[in-house]
Amino acid sequence: MMITQAQVGSSVPAAGTASTQQDHAPGARKVLVIDDAPDVRAYVRALLRKWGFEAVLASNGAEGLERLREGDIRLVICDWMMDGMSGPEVCAAIRRTDFAHYVYVMLLTGRTEDTDLVYGLDAGADDFVGKPFDVQVLRARLQVGVRILGLEERLAEQNRRLKQSHDALDGAYRQIQNDLAAAARIQRESLPVSDENIAPLRAGWLFLPAAKISGDSFQFFPISADEIGFYHLDVAGHGIPAALLSTSLSRSLVPHTGIVQHTKGGGEYLNPAGFLHTLNEELCSPDGEVSSYATVVYGVLNPLTGEGRLALAGHPQPLLLRTDGSFEFLPKGGLPVGMFDTADYTAQRFRLAPGERIITYSDGITDCFDAQGRAFDIEHLCELLRENRALSSKALAALLRDAVLAWRGDAELEDDVSLLIIERPAA
Repeated sequence: MMITQAQVGSSVPAAGTASTQQDHAPGARKVLVIDDAPDVRAYVRALLRKWGFEAVLASNGAEGLERLREGDIRLVICDWMMDGMSGPEVCAAIRRTDFAHYVYVMLLTGRTEDTDLVYGLDAGADDFVGKPFDVQVLRARLQVGVRILGLEERLAEQNRRLKQSHDALDGAYRQIQNDLAAAARIQRESLPVSDENIAPLRAGWLFLPAAKISGDSFQFFPISADEIGFYHLDVAGHGIPAALLSTSLSRSLVPHTGIVQHTKGGGEYLNPAGFLHTLNEELCSPDGEVSSYATVVYGVLNPLTGEGRLALAGHPQPLLLRTDGSFEFLPKGGLPVGMFDTADYTAQRFRLAPGERIITYSDGITDCFDAQGRAFDIEHLCELLRENRALSSKALAALLRDAVLAWRGDAELEDDVSLLIIERPAA
C-alpha cells in the first residue's frame, strides 16, 4: 500500500496529543521501525515524531538487529512479512541476544489466527498491532510499551540499590567476621599454650567456643617459688559482651596484670577466698544493678606436696580423680562474682597424691545435648575420665573433645565448652 505525504499529514494527530508520560526508561522514547516498505517506514516515522518519539529506521531484519546492537533502543515496531528474516524470526534473534536491557517488540501483522499469534508470542513478541493499523491504537500500544519498560527500569534500579545495600552489608559482615576472628586470636592468647611453667605438674585442657569467641577462660601460672595458681571462669551469656568480660577477667586473675595487688611472695593471689572477694567488689555495680556476672574457681597448689586451696564463686564443683578411679567432689562455693557485693567466699583445702588429678569445667560440657535430647551429664563425664585415666592429661582432654563433638553431632554448640585438668604425676 502506497502512502502519500498528504495522507501522512492528515492522518497524524497534532503534537498536543503526544503522551505526557514522564516515567519511562532511558531509550524508551527511541523506536526502531523495521519494515521493507519505504512508504510504511516514512509514515510510522512521521507518527512517532509527532508523538515525541525518535525514530530509527531499518529496511530488513538483519539491518534492524545491527541498529539494536549499535544504540540504546528499547522499543521495536517490526513488520511480520518481510524479505529475508520474518518478524517472528527477528523477535527470536532479539531474545537470543544478550542485551543489557529489555527490548519491547510489537509486530505489525494482518494475521488474526490464534495459531499465528501463538507463534509470534512464542518467538518473543510482546504485542501485536493489526494491519491496516489504527493510528490511535498504535499510539496507545506504544504507551503500554513505554510503561512496561518504565516498570522494568524501576525494578532494575531497585535491584541495583538492593545490590548496593547487599554489598555494603556483606562488606560490614566480612569486617565483623574479621574482627571476631582477631578477637578470637587475642582471646586464645590468654589460654595456656604449654604446661612447662608449672612443672613438675602436667595439664590438659579443652576449649570449644559456641561461636568464634567465648565467655569461658582458664589458665595456670607460678605465684611463688612454692605454689602455682589456676583459675577457670564462665561469664554468663554468649557472644561479644561475654567474651569482653571474660578477657578482662582473665587479665585480672593473673599476677602482675590484674586488679588485685600483687605483693612479693604471692600476696592476695595466695588467698583464694580473699581474691574472689576483692574481684566481686570490683565487678559489682555501685547502684546494685546486675549487668553481668561470672562463675569462677580459683585455686593454688604446691607441686611438690600436692597440697592445695581453692574457692568457688558459683562454678560447677571441681572433681578430684583418684588413682583407683574414684572421684571426690569438692564442696560447692558462693555466689557468682558481679551479683552482690555482700557475697562471701570460703577457701577449701584439698590434696593431690602422685598420679591424681583435679578437673575443673564449665557447665557447657554437662549441658551439651545430643539429637535425642540427652545431656552429656556429670555421670557420663566421670565415666569417660575413669575409663581413660591411664592416658596423659593432654590425651585425655583430646579424647573428651572428640567425645563432646560426637555427642553433639552436626548441631552447633549451644554453650561454650571448656575443661581443665591439672595432674600431679606419679613418681
